[in-house]
Amino acid sequence: RAEFASTYKIKKYDYNNYYPDINPLIKTASKFYNIKEDLIYIGLGAESVIRDILLLYSLKRKKNCIGFNSPNFFMYKYYSKLFSYRQNEYLIIPDKIKNLSVQYIKQFIKKKKINFFTLVNPSHPFEKYWNLKEVEEILSYCNKRNITLLIDEVYQGIGSKSAIKLIKKYNNLIILKSLSKASGLPGLRVGFAISSKKNIDELNTVRLAIELPENSIRGAILHLKNYKQLIYPKIKSIYSAREYAHKQFKKRKIRSFGNYGNSVTFRFEDNINKKNIGDFLKKNKIIVN
Repeated sequence: RAEFASTYKIKKYDYNNYYPDINPLIKTASKFYNIKEDLIYIGLGAESVIRDILLLYSLKRKKNCIGFNSPNFFMYKYYSKLFSYRQNEYLIIPDKIKNLSVQYIKQFIKKKKINFFTLVNPSHPFEKYWNLKEVEEILSYCNKRNITLLIDEVYQGIGSKSAIKLIKKYNNLIILKSLSKASGLPGLRVGFAISSKKNIDELNTVRLAIELPENSIRGAILHLKNYKQLIYPKIKSIYSAREYAHKQFKKRKIRSFGNYGNSVTFRFEDNINKKNIGDFLKKNKIIVN
C-alpha cells in the first residue's frame, strides 16, 4: 500500500506512519469502565461520536425528533439539523433549577413527540445534575415508548455518578464519555460511546476509516492505566478550585452555581458590575465573551 511506502524496509515499527490499531485502547477502556469490549465504541472526540450516533439513527428511522437542553454543546444542534432531525429544546436556568423535574422531562418528551432524547448529565455551562434514581426513571419511561436515550456524561466524574451499570438493563441507552474534561486531555480527542452490543455493532457501520491517530491511542491508554497518578490529581484540583470559587463569591454576596462540573457560574445583579468586571478582565488579558 502506498501509505507504507516510506517505511516498509524499516524493521522497527514506526508509529507515525502505520495505520493505528484501536484494539489495545478498547481493551484498556473495557477494564477501566468494567464492561465488555464489545460494548465500547471509540471516536475522534465526543463530537465525532455524536455525529456517528445521529447519522446512524437518521438512517434507521424515516423521521427523527430530538430533544435536548439549552444552552448546550452546539454540535447537537448542528448535526441534528444536518441529518434532518426536528429539534426541540428546554431551558436550563441556574436559579430555577428546581423547576426541572423528572415529570417535566416526561411531559416535554410526550408533548413534543420526541423519539431521540439527549440528557446531558451534568449539563454545562448551566448545571443540572440528575441522580441515578431520576436517570433510571427517565430511562424506563423512554424504554417503554421506544425512545432512544443518549446520556452525555462528558462532564461526569467530578462529583457525579455514571449510569454505566444501566447498560445491561436497557437496550435504548447510549452513554457518551470523553477524556477531555475530568481527565483534562482535550488535545487527545478521545471519545467513547457505551451501549448494548447491537447498538455498538450498528455504530461500527458508520464509523470513520481511522478513528484515532497513534499518539492519541497511546496517550489514552497511558492515562487510563495510570488513572490514580495522572488523572486523579487533576480531579482533586478541580474540586479545590471549585470550592474556592464558591467561597469567594459567597464572601462578596454573589450567587454562584455548579457543584458537579469543571466550571462555576455566577449571576450579575446589575449591568454596571458586569461591565466593570468585564473591563477589568479584558485589561488583564483574560478572555471575555
